Amino acid sequence: MDKSKTLLLMLFSILICGSYYGTVNAKVNDTPPSFEEKITEGKQITPLESQLMSLMTGLMVTEPKQAVELWILGVNNRSGSVQYAMLSPALRKQTRSKFEQTHWITGQSSPSVSNFRFTKVEKLSESKIRYTVKYDLWASYGDFGGGEKIIIVEKNLKPFKEYWFISSITTKYNQWEAFTPAETVLK
Repeated sequence: MDKSKTLLLMLFSILICGSYYGTVNAKVNDTPPSFEEKITEGKQITPLESQLMSLMTGLMVTEPKQAVELWILGVNNRSGSVQYAMLSPALRKQTRSKFEQTHWITGQSSPSVSNFRFTKVEKLSESKIRYTVKYDLWASYGDFGGGEKIIIVEKNLKPFKEYWFISSITTKYNQWEAFTPAETVLK
């Protein structure tokens, strides 16, 4: 991986964690509003939230495959922050608390996922594409088979905010695999 991607991943993870740790005044069962919700409600956001919003806006992709590739980068690096940035607004809202519970770190160190490859691409409509992605589960002490994910990518059609995001991730269960918060796991 080139240095710019590594730096971007580290910066994004630090910003997400900083935003998370900045919410210490919340009640035990009270999830603080995300900066996206604050903006929608017209509330003031902090400089850190503004920086985070700018970074997430900068990660909006103009090609559907880029959304999947960037999400895979997040999986490979166990960065929930990068994975979260590629999700649809609805999927973000649905999974945010799960990402926060893991402090935005996903996956496991072993076995890890590797060798992602696109095996099928289906155009469902002008603004919706389904990708089938296969990968290997590997550790230094052995091969744990592989897996398959079906990832649906959609285009945000709001004027002047056209970008692609992941709206669904479906994965076949494998006992050795750690799944990310946004995945629907089929047994």
